[in-house]
This record gives sequence, C-alpha cells and structure tokens, in this order.
Amino acid sequence: MADFAKIINRLAVVRDYLVDAITDQGGTADTSMSFAELANQVYKMPTGMNEVRNAYQLFKENTTLTELPTSLDFRQFDSMYQMCYKCTSLTRVPQLETANVTNMMWAFYGCSALTEIDGLDTRSITSASELFHGCSSLTAIYSTLDFSNVTSQIDTTFTSCKSLVEVRFAGTINVDVAMNGCPKLSVDSLLSLLNALCENAQDLTCKIGSTNLGKLTDEQKAIATDKGWELV
Repeated sequence: MADFAKIINRLAVVRDYLVDAITDQGGTADTSMSFAELANQVYKMPTGMNEVRNAYQLFKENTTLTELPTSLDFRQFDSMYQMCYKCTSLTRVPQLETANVTNMMWAFYGCSALTEIDGLDTRSITSASELFHGCSSLTAIYSTLDFSNVTSQIDTTFTSCKSLVEVRFAGTINVDVAMNGCPKLSVDSLLSLLNALCENAQDLTCKIGSTNLGKLTDEQKAIATDKGWELV
C-alpha cells in the first residue's frame, strides 16, 4: 500500500504540473479534471512552430539562426515580411513551399552569410522589395523566380548581392528591375532575366550595370530593347 501511496502522490504532482502549464498558456484546467480531460486540453493547445500561420518578423534579427526549423510548414504562410531580417548567421535556405505567400518584402534583408537558396515559390507575391538586399555572400538561387504578379519596382530586390552568379526567371516582369548590384551574374542568368521582360514596355528600365552589359552581345541586348525596354 505504501508504494501505491507514492504513486498517487506522484500523479497528483503531475496533475498539478499539467494544470499550471495549461493555464499559463491561457487554457482552462483545474485539479478536479481527470487525466483524460487534461490530455484533451493539452491537445487543443498550440503545439509550437507547426501552428505558425504567418511568418511576419518571425526570426527578425536572430543572429544565431543558421538554418530554418524543419518543423515550419510554409504551405500555411501568406506573409514572410521581414521573416529573416538581418539573420546574419543564416547560411542556407532549403526548398520552401511558398506558393501561398503574397508578401516577401525584406524577407532575407541583410542575411550576409547566406550563400544559397534551394527554392522559393514567388508566383503569388505582389512585392519583392528588399527581398535579398544585402545578401552579399549569396552565390546561387536554384529555384526559378516568377515575378509576374509583382506590381512594385524590383529595384531593391537584389541590392548589394555582389556574389550572385546563378539565378533564373520565369513568367513575365512588368515593372522596372535593377540587378546592377550583381556584377558577377553569368550570361545565362542575364539572358534569363532579359527573356522574362514583358513585351511592348512603356517607360520601363532594366538596370544590369556596365560590367554585366559588357558580357552581352548586341544581339543579346536586343532581347530587351526590341521589347521597348531601356537597358542600362
């Protein structure tokens, strides 16, 4: 009987712990509830990262973050605004299912240690402002970027991406775009950009800088200018 008494006392301690934990998180619990009832209350409570629905400033200025948690379900997100703003230790972004994200402004701004991005689905975003600004170590974006729905200028998206070599574009770019801060772009990357520029452009400018212009033939430059774009 003495052993049973110890077990009962321990169970009482566990019940008290569960009650405190549930109420601390805003749930409803008291010591009169059975363990089954307490377990049901625990089940109803947010379980952590997998319950996150919006990545707004989620890791902003986290200088120790080196990689994104695998428990995050990006399919649920509609915003990544400033998600990894100045996460200066982040080195790699894996393939992310971000088809429902409409806002990626400043998402990776100032991620100076970031070297590669395996995949971002950008088809739904309406603004790409400052998206990769200051990603000075970024060399490759392995997914194809689709800016078809972007309505604001893509003029600060790649600012100071001085190491970027490989990036591909799909869809149609309908706004001013600037990649003159990316002097190491490969010819294939530049041609992908020029081919994505919309037809019949009206007062639209594509800035790639003198270094990148020097890599292209007149025929290649005409891919943009024949569509009405100013290429500088």
